[in-house]
Amino acid sequence: MGFNLDVLLAQVDGILSADNGELSQLRRQRIIKSAVERYSQDRPDDVATDVTGDGGKYYGIAASLTSWIEGNSRVVSVEYPAATVASDEQPTMLEAEDWLDDYWAGGTRYLFLPNHSPASTEAMRVLYTVPYAWTASTVTTAVLQVAHGFTTSSVIYLDPDDSTWKSAASAEIATHTVSVVTDADNFTANVYEADIPAGDFFALCNLAAGLCCEAIATKYSRTSDSPIGLDSVDHPSRAPEFAQRAKELIDMYEDHMGLNAEQVRTGSGAFVDMDTAPGWPSGRQYLFHGRNTR
Repeated sequence: MGFNLDVLLAQVDGILSADNGELSQLRRQRIIKSAVERYSQDRPDDVATDVTGDGGKYYGIAASLTSWIEGNSRVVSVEYPAATVASDEQPTMLEAEDWLDDYWAGGTRYLFLPNHSPASTEAMRVLYTVPYAWTASTVTTAVLQVAHGFTTSSVIYLDPDDSTWKSAASAEIATHTVSVVTDADNFTANVYEADIPAGDFFALCNLAAGLCCEAIATKYSRTSDSPIGLDSVDHPSRAPEFAQRAKELIDMYEDHMGLNAEQVRTGSGAFVDMDTAPGWPSGRQYLFHGRNTR
């Protein structure tokens, strides 16, 4: 089940009472996307891929695990040989000392199997973490915009300054993708969605709202009192108010996620327990990964 940006935004705005215009809708949407990126580090999604053997011990990760995101992904487990589910075969999971996912040579990362060499007639099933991806939802917006200049699959956003749709430099900052170009003046766009687990929806929205409060606190901390007499808002005093609210909301998120001072979070959802971290290979990190394995 995916949650699109409109649904996430509605929940975040409900927490923020966002009708006061402190952050534009586009800014809030982009903060939500950054919250999903952080959530993906704390509790990443995972993907299982079958890799056919070649008789060797080294398998290029970029070539073998096509959803791998360098800097974010980590191998969770390796099953060899891969069981045939339809035949009710028993899975055989390799032990920790039987694989290493961070062997580098010539600028290439390899999955190294020190004790096995799968034949070309065999496959291993590799489970690894990935960030939650943003994809086009079924929720569409039909737009009339003269000479819009978009093509199918253009990634776009609605600019709050002039209320026109513009091309995004990358999908990371886009809110929609163009699905249909009717003509030079008309197009249809689909809002992005993320396939996050339903059980973490409210926690994720608390995180996003907390990050919004941090942004508002920063804005107020940089703003002097208005010289206009009608503006009675004491801007500097509001900064700590929003900073405190940010802390409360982010604490709620971290409580839900089980984050605490006894665990040190690193990238890709990895946590190292300083008392029990295994020594091989290279102090391999414990991983918290998603439950919606594909």
